[in-house]
Amino acid sequence: MSKNKKTSSVNFLAGLRSLEERDAVRRHPPARPASTPAEELPRSLHIPQQASRRGKVAITHWVDPAVRKQLARLSIDHDSSQAALVAEALNLLFEKYGRPPIAAHLHEDSSLLQTTV
Repeated sequence: MSKNKKTSSVNFLAGLRSLEERDAVRRHPPARPASTPAEELPRSLHIPQQASRRGKVAITHWVDPAVRKQLARLSIDHDSSQAALVAEALNLLFEKYGRPPIAAHLHEDSSLLQTTV
């Protein structure tokens, strides 16, 4: 092989865009500028969100299947949701470490809570 061999450069993103346009495939919604309000986006790009989840973030924690099963049994035994039990557990943890109990279940009125963002 010769070191003088010239290779043409390939613009991968341009090729991907042309395929998306040709086949009308959109893998990801286009990035919108920070100054563009959500109302100006086409209706097809709006992501539906439950009113109770607005302003909230998800916390994911990996546990053994037995933990999930025990939490499910507790929620049935106490006629409560798993989310309410987790919020109760977080509040107990916060109190243990001298923090205010601010975890609210999604369906509770959380208007008294301060945003942390």
